[in-house]
Amino acid sequence: EPPWAIQKPAKGGWRGFPDMPENEGPTAENTQPDGVQQCLSLQWAFGLNKDFKGAVHNLTDGMHKRVFYCIGHTAVVYDVDEHKQKLLQGHRNPIIASAVAKDRRFVVTCDAGADALMIVWDTHTYLPIKHCQLREDEGVLAMDITPDAMYIATLSKDEPQVLSLWEWTADDGDRPRMTCEIVAKDLQTCIRFSTDDNHMIVTNGEKRVIFWSWEEGRLKYYSPPISSRDFKQQIGNFTQSVFVPGTSLAASGTVDGDVVMWGNVTSEKKTKSTDKIVLKVVRVHQTGVTFLTAIGNMLVSGGVEGYVRFFDHQLRTLAWFEDLNGGPIISISFDKEAPAQQHQFKDSAADPTFTGQDFHAPDFVVSTANAMIIDAQASSFNTADPELQRGRLLIQGQDQPIMAVAAHPHLPRVAIAGYSGNLHLWEYTTSKVLLLSIFKNLLVHCLVFDPKASYIAVGFTNGVVKILDANTLEELQSFRPKTPDCCTIMTFSHDSQYLAVADAEGCVGLYKYTHRAQDPRKPIEWVYMGRHRSHRAPVTGLQFGVVPYGDTARLMSIGEDKRLVEYNLVDTEIENGLRIKSAHKITQGAVPTGFLWSQSMLTESDHVGVNGTSQSADVLAVATNEYKIKLFSTDVSRQCTKTVLGPTYGGPLNQMLEVPPRGDHPPCLVYSTHEKVVGLIRLPLNGNPRSTMGLLAHPLEVSSMAVSYDGKYLFTAGGRDCCVNMWAINSDALKIDDDRPVADHYIDIIEGGKEGDFMKEIIDYFYYAQIRSQGEETTAKRTIEGTIPFTQVPNLMRALGYYPSEKEIQNMTFEVYTQHGKLMGTEEIYIDFEAFIQLYVNHRPVFGINKKNIESAFAAAGADPVSGVIDRDILFGLLMTKAEALHQLEIESCLKSLLGDDVVSVDLLEDKITAKAFAETLLGFEDYDTAAGDGEEAEEEEDLEDEDTA
Repeated sequence: EPPWAIQKPAKGGWRGFPDMPENEGPTAENTQPDGVQQCLSLQWAFGLNKDFKGAVHNLTDGMHKRVFYCIGHTAVVYDVDEHKQKLLQGHRNPIIASAVAKDRRFVVTCDAGADALMIVWDTHTYLPIKHCQLREDEGVLAMDITPDAMYIATLSKDEPQVLSLWEWTADDGDRPRMTCEIVAKDLQTCIRFSTDDNHMIVTNGEKRVIFWSWEEGRLKYYSPPISSRDFKQQIGNFTQSVFVPGTSLAASGTVDGDVVMWGNVTSEKKTKSTDKIVLKVVRVHQTGVTFLTAIGNMLVSGGVEGYVRFFDHQLRTLAWFEDLNGGPIISISFDKEAPAQQHQFKDSAADPTFTGQDFHAPDFVVSTANAMIIDAQASSFNTADPELQRGRLLIQGQDQPIMAVAAHPHLPRVAIAGYSGNLHLWEYTTSKVLLLSIFKNLLVHCLVFDPKASYIAVGFTNGVVKILDANTLEELQSFRPKTPDCCTIMTFSHDSQYLAVADAEGCVGLYKYTHRAQDPRKPIEWVYMGRHRSHRAPVTGLQFGVVPYGDTARLMSIGEDKRLVEYNLVDTEIENGLRIKSAHKITQGAVPTGFLWSQSMLTESDHVGVNGTSQSADVLAVATNEYKIKLFSTDVSRQCTKTVLGPTYGGPLNQMLEVPPRGDHPPCLVYSTHEKVVGLIRLPLNGNPRSTMGLLAHPLEVSSMAVSYDGKYLFTAGGRDCCVNMWAINSDALKIDDDRPVADHYIDIIEGGKEGDFMKEIIDYFYYAQIRSQGEETTAKRTIEGTIPFTQVPNLMRALGYYPSEKEIQNMTFEVYTQHGKLMGTEEIYIDFEAFIQLYVNHRPVFGINKKNIESAFAAAGADPVSGVIDRDILFGLLMTKAEALHQLEIESCLKSLLGDDVVSVDLLEDKITAKAFAETLLGFEDYDTAAGDGEEAEEEEDLEDEDTA
């Protein structure tokens, strides 16, 4: 896995709080360690996590207006006055819960997913001061912290649900002080401490409210019964619960807009603090109550309609804010209260002669389900100023997955769009939204600027394509296809004359900027030329290039069907549609996952012609699911010129972009994988593991990325996390030279390393290959010069467990001969041990052959889908007729080698063959079922253990 965003804080913690100066300590920019974080350093996070309640906290203390919120797996402290972000990185999964202490000094965050963490942050230094590995496999669902910040309570996400109490400042604070399994068959989604008594906790699910106390050293609880007959009305599902400060009361909101008020049981018998009964049910919103909190001794509610209302403890309305217009309220957080103000707030709510003019409360911020954070002044309740009553918009994000991001080709602007139907155009140097365009009932899936910065092309999930003015976002043209297939990739030609669009059904469409109907008498506009179903599987790449030594555009696409298709743009007309010029199957087993047409992939010194002359570096780079990057020539031969090992962090590459050259910075590519990871690759491509880096850019998928026009920044969109991150690119920080031989960098990733047994075996085989090349049966004196003829390389590869196909050997041969400036077959080429190690690491499979691979091959050959059995004659018939067919003599030779000299014919084998029999009997694989079986057995045992625990 890639490194963490920040170094893990040390375990343990302080019994008391440390003495930290108010204005000292490193900022977010310099809390990151050396290494990969300097290659890509997070500068700004666009967006807002709007799916979880109570995740926005007001850190304003009277001097500085600051807001804390979460986006993806990053926590943000936003300084409103200075318009700066402090980015707190440390989680690997989406942050779904957070809480802040009363004095705003400490904030705690929790994520949900594998290896879930709880981290306590200091809001003065922006450093993590405590991290706790959560016992629950899937993290927490809700949490709270006591006003004095001494204790944290969490509700687990997985079932059976557990309430945990943490004394995080203790020496053993990385483990819960106490836990209790929640036996109620109702998932609890809200948890709150009492502001008057740390020992009191309230939780609620949809059907039940539970009051907890740990005053006696263990968690005890009571869930009051509720009957609609008692109130002559139906009680809706609960949403939020909170204690009313200064009283023994508690309140719970419902989806119907009611607030249920709880009070202590009055009885002559001894009662406990957890014993509560319903006192009243009052309708406070016409729609559901989405959030409840308290300030002073006032109860504050937020509703689905976007209203915020204040009540006294008898649920009498004190104030209301109904002009915020931000959507359903999911968080309400107040400025830090001064002691004098606290007394004023309490008095104003308790005064029986209270009027609206007497209302006093701290200013507050609200977050909404529409991904907005709005700053509201409490004093606006007493004014008639509509601007003041609407509040001030602090943060604006998108409330649905962000699927597309595109950088302006000449200006510091970035366009962001997704399934919300909103397109935001940001000035990223000032982090301000310049323009907003809303597409009603349309979901944006991709967008791109044209190279001349005149247009933005937008593709939607229903296949609609719109052309917008890049400066005003005004819609210029719209095209609706005959079939509603999602647009997946869009790209413009270098001269802005063509726009190509790929869709989810393997089709490629073409638009041309020309005269309407191609009639010179009509105006020039974008004209739909046609489309072609070029692929039988999803299109993974679509790129424009130019003809060699010319300026005419060329277009190619590549798909998971392993076909590289070039289109005939010259002869494409409206009447006959988009035409194909050529199609090649460019890989055998590997599936293409990413595509880049580059003119700077190889330096001039690395691409030498046959006679030592330099050749054009115009190449096609194809990333595959085998973690390789293959370079192909752009001519009609589509010859594979080089194969290198790609980054192996987090999955195969699905996007590659060139970083525009910038001063003396080394040239590089940026890449992304389907999930989580983005990174850099230093050029030229050579497979050196030290020339790549990767980090966790998003907690879920990476849906899109773009590079700024000046090569300074990388923008990545996180899909479902509704986030776009802006990273500063520093290729200088990607250090390749470490005063060791280059071959050592490749040896580092070989099993066992330089001193391992496998490395010793490689050295022995290399020496043997030298001897074998000089003849095995000779008495002549051996000359060991440290090189072997290339003709020995395929056999040496096979001896080391890599069995290249004839096509792969041909590509390897072309690569080596080209590097030496020779024509294939003209003379013998000798390579040294360092060159062999590089060739071996770059070409060998990253993963070995396993049970699943063999079963998949049998299924593709036509084996029975249930039993996995295939007829012997059919199997060997395929081996002798398909792809790189084996001759009868070759098969017989293989059988003798595998089974002994007695087996000279296929007829001696069983009539029916399974994958297991083929692997164990013919290939001699040991423990064919053991590895998979042990894993399944271990998983089953783990499940049984969980059941026993439950």
